[in-house]
Amino acid sequence: MSTSELLVTHDQRDRAVEILQEMYADGRVDKDEFDTRLEMALKARTRADLNGTFNGLMARPIPTHVPAAFSRPMPLQRPTGDGRGMGTVAHWLGYPTFFVGPALVVATAGKQNPVVRRHALEALNFQLTATLAFIALGITTGVVGDWLGFLFPILGIMWFVLTGVGGIATAAGSNFRYPFTLRLVK
Repeated sequence: MSTSELLVTHDQRDRAVEILQEMYADGRVDKDEFDTRLEMALKARTRADLNGTFNGLMARPIPTHVPAAFSRPMPLQRPTGDGRGMGTVAHWLGYPTFFVGPALVVATAGKQNPVVRRHALEALNFQLTATLAFIALGITTGVVGDWLGFLFPILGIMWFVLTGVGGIATAAGSNFRYPFTLRLVK
């Protein structure tokens, strides 16, 4: 006995009716054809009868739209020179002023230029994080003992190098982000 001679269940007929209803809703069959095929599905006794309900129909509709032509992506927009210059200044103001210089740049030039604001905020958040790290290390050293004092020069060198790298990267036109920085000011 072949599988086409097997009897169909009520669930199989119900699924065939659902598929026909979807096809009618999609416009793949008209009302008369839907009625005819629905009657065939409901009267089907074997799989061959049920499969015959779908003879000549496509499983999925053929797309009627034409795919869009390939277009090249837009080139990256590099920040203009004035934004990079003030952004670099914002990073390097951390050397003499810690977080005060970048905060002033955010409050002044950052209002007119979003590139300057982004770099100044990054510098401000890094300087605030570094200041908090120095304060936390000082308190911890005072509580635990002087043996943690060797971490001050390591933290100082990291602060010095990262502040310089931030300014150089900004001058080169990249969107530099400091590692291990708390984003306190948004």
